[in-house]
Amino acid sequence: MLLTQGILPKKLITAMLAIALVLTTLGFAPSAKAASADIVNNTNWYDTDGNQIWSQGGWVMQEGNTFYWYGVDYSVNGQKKVTLYTSTDMATWDYQGNVVDFSGFTDASGGYSGSDWLGRPVVAYNSVNNNYVMIIEWNNSVGTIRKGLTYLTSSSPAGPFVFNNNDPLPTGNTVGDLGSIFKDTNGKTYISMTVDYPAINGSLRIAELAPDYLSVASTVKTIGSSYPNKEASTLIKVGSTYWMFASATNGWGSSQTYCMSATSLSGTWSAQNVCATNPATTNSYDTQTDQILPIQGTSGTMYVYLGDRWNNMSGGPSAAGRNNWHPVTFNSSGVPTINGNTSWSIDAAAGTWGPLSVNIDVNKTYSITNQKSGKAMSISGNSTADGAAAVQNPFSSAAGQVWKFYDAGGGYYKIQNVNSGKYLNINGASTADNAPAIQYMATTSINQQWQVIPTGGGTFKLKNRNSGKVIGINGESTADGASVVQSPDSSSLNLRWSFTALD
Repeated sequence: MLLTQGILPKKLITAMLAIALVLTTLGFAPSAKAASADIVNNTNWYDTDGNQIWSQGGWVMQEGNTFYWYGVDYSVNGQKKVTLYTSTDMATWDYQGNVVDFSGFTDASGGYSGSDWLGRPVVAYNSVNNNYVMIIEWNNSVGTIRKGLTYLTSSSPAGPFVFNNNDPLPTGNTVGDLGSIFKDTNGKTYISMTVDYPAINGSLRIAELAPDYLSVASTVKTIGSSYPNKEASTLIKVGSTYWMFASATNGWGSSQTYCMSATSLSGTWSAQNVCATNPATTNSYDTQTDQILPIQGTSGTMYVYLGDRWNNMSGGPSAAGRNNWHPVTFNSSGVPTINGNTSWSIDAAAGTWGPLSVNIDVNKTYSITNQKSGKAMSISGNSTADGAAAVQNPFSSAAGQVWKFYDAGGGYYKIQNVNSGKYLNINGASTADNAPAIQYMATTSINQQWQVIPTGGGTFKLKNRNSGKVIGINGESTADGASVVQSPDSSSLNLRWSFTALD
């Protein structure tokens, strides 16, 4: 379950973690691996407390059976938190809080301020000092307008991470974006970054870290002027081939993802090519590259594209959600493709994935039941008139409670009331919260098109293509006759529906 779905009681989570603390030195790693779970994109994600996940510019590290997701919470202006979420299935995330102690931050210009830029933390275990090192980009607003790298340490992956040192000119240049941290098969560990050489965001660079990971030991490769204006880089190795993925520099906007490869980190890198996507997209499914995460399982290694939607910082994305994650596959020639599945299933223990299908039969009729109230979507009074309201009532096989789905193309459906022959849409094509759902004669408007989003356990959300909002019951009411309305996405059961075939 990705937490657009059921929320585990916090007391149960607390009890489970208490047991886990006794069983593991890491504090969060359970003894058994989780089963497969569902990733649902283009929707807001929620932690096990029911709060929206904030992990911008994030980094996922796997330790044993546990995934640690670090990122930055920018939700309050002038404040920043380096958040940590933990999971055993890559879909159900438990919030661990702010894991960085900012009190020790200092450089030649002074200490940390909430107005400073802080972002893109990466974390790795260091065997030399038996600790965890976080590297994060930081610019002190009193000093340089560009970024350096700050190093922090902790005895636990769960923090707190405390300040060790700040390097304003790693590899001799200021930093545009910190990319990824990567341990090679030769035992050495590297970072990728965008550097301001020979101009702002002029090159991608790979650097070797010192054995303790607390400084840069040397520059390994500057992938120079033929690769300008790239950022958000991530470095992996597949077989004997190194792959670098990076986005364009596009402000807060999403961008294409670029791929380049080499057989040696210090050798010749291929030309930058736009990564293959399926289905095709010109902006990485409205995201920017964050990380390509390898997951080694019992059945092999899978790769996951972790993408961020930064455009929520300046007016909002074209779809809901700050994060979209997609499986990456490599063909027989070793060339990667980012697969743009809206919903998909991941088995992190096995290292496998598969598409998550809706499985609606357009030849059947269905009842549509709200998961909070247990009542069926109906047309008020079994009316056949245009504009008649969609409401909820106990299911009685009434004519106005029977629905049929028609494929509208592009992953959308039209939903017809069988009794009236008319289609579900939002009154007046409104995009406002609490606008009512009604029936109306067939039109070509996208207001009559619905995305059916699997949320696991045989439940779904119904998102209106025109408004981008999902439907539930007004005020989360369980009363007979309560109206069906649209609202922003949330984790509420009120916004989930199940479909039961009637023939």
